[in-house]
Amino acid sequence: MNERFDIITDNRFDIKSGIGSETKADFGGDLAADREIDLNEGADTTDRAKLDAVLDSFQENKWNDLSLEGKKQSMTDLAVYVANDTGNKNPPEISFRDDMPDGSYGGYNPETNTLEINVKMLDDNVEAADTVAHEMWHAYQQQCALDPTSEMGRKYQEGFDNYISPEFDFEGYENQMVETEAREYAQGFKDKLNRLVSS
Repeated sequence: MNERFDIITDNRFDIKSGIGSETKADFGGDLAADREIDLNEGADTTDRAKLDAVLDSFQENKWNDLSLEGKKQSMTDLAVYVANDTGNKNPPEISFRDDMPDGSYGGYNPETNTLEINVKMLDDNVEAADTVAHEMWHAYQQQCALDPTSEMGRKYQEGFDNYISPEFDFEGYENQMVETEAREYAQGFKDKLNRLVSS
């Protein structure tokens, strides 16, 4: 079973079993479009070309030929793309770590504004892209939560204040808004990567 870290709180990791990205959130409509963030459809040619270029190295045949440093660079490039795409004015620093538990992909630490990636889990190109997009969405949510005058900021803050850890209630964890949104956002990148492979 695949596991990965998710939102990191209180200096301990919350482990998420399976990435859950096969499950779409029940919000209706495309999450990114709802937030006026456009991964693909409707984006201008330049934006589509940027995303295609960023995801190109995540194609399985190319990913497998990359060195560890090349994989780190590709993940960093994707994180920069997502930060720009979401308008995150305070994007997290990326920390590649080799001391995370096996089976855990990474997580976002809001206390340090750090995206932590397990370098032992970089064999799977799709999971690598999914982890970056998912955790960068959490960073975006966290930035929004800092604005209490925004309706979404208040919703995100409430979600973080009442965050459900998977070890206590896995179903509740999976179904909470901050997690379903992050899975849905990351799914857009996986879908785009799949279209690049099939084209």
